Amino acid sequence: MADIRQCNRTVYFGVLNSEKDDFLTISGDSRGLEGFDDTKVEELEHLVVRSYAEAERKFAPVVYSFFDAAKEEPVYTLERPDSSIVPPEYVKEIPLVMNNPTVGMLYSMLDSKSAGGVKNVSFQYDSILQQLIPKKVVLRAKQIRKELLHNSAKYEALPDGDPVKDDIGDTLNNLMAEAREYFDNVPTLLAIGIEDCEARLLLGAPEDGGKSEKIVAGLLNFGEDGTLKVLEEPKPDETALMIAEGETNNKLAKILETDYEETAGNEASDYVKALVVRTFSPLATATPGKIDLAKEAENHNNMLDLYTKAQASFIKSAKPAIEKMLGIYAYFAQYRVESKSGMRPELLIMNCDTELLTQSVNIIRLRTYLETVNSKTDTDKAIWFGILPEVGINATADEKEVKQVFKTSKTKKKTDIVSMETVATLANLLSEYEVNLFFSFETGPETSFDKISREGIGVFQDRCAPLMDKDFSAYAVPCLPNISVLPAAKSGVITGKLIKTDGETVEVSKEEEDIRRFWISGVSIPASFVAAGIVSAWVCPEFLKEKFRKDVDSTLPGCRFDVESKNNALVVTTTMAKEISGYPQKVKNDINHQGFGFIFGSENLKTPKGKSISHLTVYKARSLATDGNAHVPLFQTITAAFFTRTLRMVSGDNKMDNVKAFFSAHPDSQFSKWTAQKDKVNAIIQAGDEVTYDIDPASETCDINFKFGGVSKNLRVKLNLATAT
Repeated sequence: MADIRQCNRTVYFGVLNSEKDDFLTISGDSRGLEGFDDTKVEELEHLVVRSYAEAERKFAPVVYSFFDAAKEEPVYTLERPDSSIVPPEYVKEIPLVMNNPTVGMLYSMLDSKSAGGVKNVSFQYDSILQQLIPKKVVLRAKQIRKELLHNSAKYEALPDGDPVKDDIGDTLNNLMAEAREYFDNVPTLLAIGIEDCEARLLLGAPEDGGKSEKIVAGLLNFGEDGTLKVLEEPKPDETALMIAEGETNNKLAKILETDYEETAGNEASDYVKALVVRTFSPLATATPGKIDLAKEAENHNNMLDLYTKAQASFIKSAKPAIEKMLGIYAYFAQYRVESKSGMRPELLIMNCDTELLTQSVNIIRLRTYLETVNSKTDTDKAIWFGILPEVGINATADEKEVKQVFKTSKTKKKTDIVSMETVATLANLLSEYEVNLFFSFETGPETSFDKISREGIGVFQDRCAPLMDKDFSAYAVPCLPNISVLPAAKSGVITGKLIKTDGETVEVSKEEEDIRRFWISGVSIPASFVAAGIVSAWVCPEFLKEKFRKDVDSTLPGCRFDVESKNNALVVTTTMAKEISGYPQKVKNDINHQGFGFIFGSENLKTPKGKSISHLTVYKARSLATDGNAHVPLFQTITAAFFTRTLRMVSGDNKMDNVKAFFSAHPDSQFSKWTAQKDKVNAIIQAGDEVTYDIDPASETCDINFKFGGVSKNLRVKLNLATAT
């Protein structure tokens, strides 16, 4: 049996961090080369990741931030600002990682939706969006504070050199890194400041939102005769009743002070330093002085306004990068396998602009790479699938300008859209190396489940027309609709309310105009990530075994697996929650008539055992090639790739004698072994399939004809006439 251990290595065409290594930089000029040497191939392995966490670690996507003194607000950008305009020391890098409080909220939302499988109309987005309000942001900070104190005490109790102390030290360093995310990030630092103000201003305020009176702290005690006595807290200039602090607290406070000063550099301020210590060092005991209510209220309101603007600006700027990272997260999330011996998906991240990559001078490098990894008998690094998101949905970027009579806050046109010409160029090259390109259209309301439910798939078919009836059409796979994490209509966040004071009392304003809010305008995952992810999952036999339990051969990949056959789509679902209650019948009829594209379904379905399905299913899995009536199934090209790569491996690079032996009727031939397994879910040759071959020594070719359930596919392989040894 041929030993192809990996059938799901995928290449992602896109940029995660322009300052990290990328394919073009590493590959270098390949003109005149037939292939890369092993050293270059291994160097390119630095771009390969096998989990979301590895992608986050290797590519570390960031947003650059600086403060615009003229507008008095922070500015965020995915491109590093020109040093001639913004000095480098004024620029901060905000990691777009799961630990980032704002970004992490979206991952929580995605996981919560996936776990519950709740449709958009029923999902309680507000409960998770509240993670962005200052009070919730500070909750995580308080948890970090508890863990810092707990581990600091354990750390101080152990002698130097103790391995356990070293482990605790690592934990403390990670906690400090998390704390640093708060005081080195404008929105989170403002959230801490807002809550710090409210804690002092609203102490003692009734729960119904009434006024807070001035409070003088004290202690209740009993006199000798049983009468009650109240001991007031000493004034700032009195020192008789200072509270004793623990040694661990003091050390932690000093560490936090030093870390903040080193992080902030010349921008350090005493106010923020004190704020950081109060937030992350428990039981800070400096006796407070008299609170200037007017000043504190003004500080609170200014910070709340700035926090609201900062969060809106941050998410707006970071959203394109966040959607890419969510896409990578979703790609790996489709593969849920207990066994450690499975065919785990791998992702090669190009990290370079796709339009730049497909220019004539650069695409030669991609061809050289594919010639190296996809044309050898060693298939471990072969590419099987490609992911290309953000293809323009409109045929032209020139849209009619409409006079703005009413104020709107719609986002500007995207600038990183991929043209259909680029898709064609890429698909054409990839088809030569039997790589299926999963592409999806730009995220937004025009490519959502709701849009298709209302208007069908006609616009997508029209957009893909230039890619049809081409030699590469069988390898071009349009994926739709995009998967919503947060619908625009449900993305409003109320960050808080202004505080009013008359100098003696404080209250939260009840006026509508004093409510501060912003909208995220929707976040989606490009469908191509999920499509490539679920296909990468089902080609692993261990994945299919966990889904079907029986009738799965552990030695065969699921390349021939037809998700549209029988009840396969009900057994192999995605991990993404349903979005709507299904497409209207007319839309389903249109989809079924031609079987266009890789389309996700959100129907009310049940498994053969009667269990309700709460996740998106694969409704159609077709390429842009047609048989004259309908688009052909995706599995045809995947099976053909596995077939030809196995043939090349078994026959020693297609030696003619070995090719004949491959197809012989001998029980030990590769073809006979596959034929004997027709009853398996992942059989390479299934019941109803036919495979014939015709060798032409004159032209040194072998024509292989597949018939998958009556649908034909032809392949031609170049033979090696050398005598087999």
